[in-house]
Parts: sequence; structure tokens; C-alpha cells
Amino acid sequence: MIATSLRFPVLVGVYLLVDTGTQIAFEATSRAIGDMPISPAFLQAVAQSPASWVAALMYFATYASWILILKYCSLGKAFPLTTLSYVTVPLASWLIFNEGVGLVPAVGIALILAGVWLIGPQDEQGADQAHPAAPETAASSTGVKSCADL
Repeated sequence: MIATSLRFPVLVGVYLLVDTGTQIAFEATSRAIGDMPISPAFLQAVAQSPASWVAALMYFATYASWILILKYCSLGKAFPLTTLSYVTVPLASWLIFNEGVGLVPAVGIALILAGVWLIGPQDEQGADQAHPAAPETAASSTGVKSCADL
């Protein structure tokens, strides 16, 4: 069991890992297929690419992890965290595909990090802010009252 204070960072980490993995798998699929025009042969090549299937599975995992985050955190508080993919994807593509990250993108990444820090999840005033319609249900089934409790 993950300590309560670590749940939110772990959930966000899982989300970023699978979201970044999805984009890396899309790029791997693109590289495996090469320069093919959109045609039935293109669709067949996509369907036969193992990286394409990894991308589809990772896309589902991204969806599931995002739903789990939103189960406990309001969309307005959680959404800025999705922009962290603009940090992790370029870093992963640099490490895996040896793609460069120039000065301007590096400044953009720094600004994204600053923005997430400024508008990201902060302590909410109560459980009713995350999902006002059913706060008792989430709290009673998990013991988690808001994204601040994750």
C-alpha cells in the first residue's frame, strides 16, 4: 500500500509514464512504417506493427490512469498536470531516438514546469470541491477526500 502522501505523485507518475510511452510507441510505429502514403497498405502496416499495438495498450492505460486521478481530483486542479507530457515526451525522445532539444524548446519546458507549479493541484478546501454530487461515496469507499489527500 502506498502512503497517503505519496498516492497523488505516484498516480501522476504512472499517468506520465504511460502517456509518454504512448507517444514513443507512436513514433516507433511511424519509423517502422516509413514513408508510406495513406492507403490500405499503410493501414495494414500499422495493424501489423508491434509498436502500434503497444501504443494502443498504452493509450488505454493513459485513459485509465487519468480516470483514476479524476476520481479524486477536480478537472481544473488536475488538468495542468497533463502538460507535463510536454516535458517528458521530448526528454524521452531525446534519450530513445536521439532527437535534439534546442534552446527554445528547453525554455518552453521550463515555462511549462513553472506554469504547472503555479496553477497545479493545491490543497482543496474540502471533498465537495472535487465532485460535489457524490463526495461521501468517494471518501467512504477509499478514505480519500480530495486530490490533496492523494
